[in-house]
Amino acid sequence: MSKSIGCTLFFFLFLSNVSFSQHLFGVVVDEKTKEPIAGASVYFDNTTVGTITNFEGEFSFELENKISSPLVVSFMGYKTVSISSFEYDKKYRIMLEEDISALDEVFIEYEDEWTRAYKLKQFKKQFLGFSKFSEACEILNENDIVLRFNTTKKQLTASAKRPLIINNKALDYVITYDLKEFVVQYDTKGNLRATVKDNQDNWYVLHSVYYSGTSLFKAEISKKHKRALKNREKAYKGSVLHFMRSISSEALKEDRYKIFKGSSQVTPAYYIFTRKNDSLNTTEVTIPNELNILYKNKQSVIRSEVKTFVIDVFGNHNPIEQVLFGGFMGNQRVGDALPLDYGLN
Repeated sequence: MSKSIGCTLFFFLFLSNVSFSQHLFGVVVDEKTKEPIAGASVYFDNTTVGTITNFEGEFSFELENKISSPLVVSFMGYKTVSISSFEYDKKYRIMLEEDISALDEVFIEYEDEWTRAYKLKQFKKQFLGFSKFSEACEILNENDIVLRFNTTKKQLTASAKRPLIINNKALDYVITYDLKEFVVQYDTKGNLRATVKDNQDNWYVLHSVYYSGTSLFKAEISKKHKRALKNREKAYKGSVLHFMRSISSEALKEDRYKIFKGSSQVTPAYYIFTRKNDSLNTTEVTIPNELNILYKNKQSVIRSEVKTFVIDVFGNHNPIEQVLFGGFMGNQRVGDALPLDYGLN
């Protein structure tokens, strides 16, 4: 979410429709000593595809589909590396730099007019979300979250000493989320329907929410797994991923989406222009105007700040930060999130 009409997570995933397996492998070492780092996390951002390095610092992926989502490599006490462009069937040597500032930094809970309990409540609300799926989420290492409310700027900021471990019991996912930035901007004027009241009886109007980070999803099988599978499908239907896949497959009507320009319902093809790129197996999309979206009883708004954006064959769009959503889609948070390879083999 940024200074815009919706919550935007900064990630993207591209998969090519390839019938043969793809091999990605390498070794992770300390930049100075060149010694292998065992136990480092290696994963494709916002997917279920991840592993850890062995005692020799080695990792390996054998994939049915080519993934171009950033490859993230992280280990405690080192700076996280994100590789956006890489080749398959090529051995990589990834060097991690020791993060001295992180090791030396003393995390202090700032004294401000908001108590930690109140700041944590607001953080979880804006980070995890407002749905019943979000309510089922538990952050297992809350003590690693550092919170501060700046009274002058009217900002709530958060950082974390280590990646957050989020157990989403409703969807049977455990999410490892490496929080990079989190800012909630408040105001004292505006629409009083979106307000919070602190322990000093001050009223603050929610202005915008921005957060970013990388994440790895691990699918769980609980005693209520059948219900979790149904919940995943409920979370998927009407989501940004579902909407993009519907555009790409030209199935907005079949998928029960209704498009409005203002208050008037319009024919999607007259306002959402698509062009297939068969060589790349992608769909180029142009949406010149802000449009309202209705999926069953879920209302959303979409506004593209780029002339054209691209949707791959599985519905993942890029540049994701330039396509803004409001309403239902804009209010989706980590607690409603599915991995970008959801529904794919």
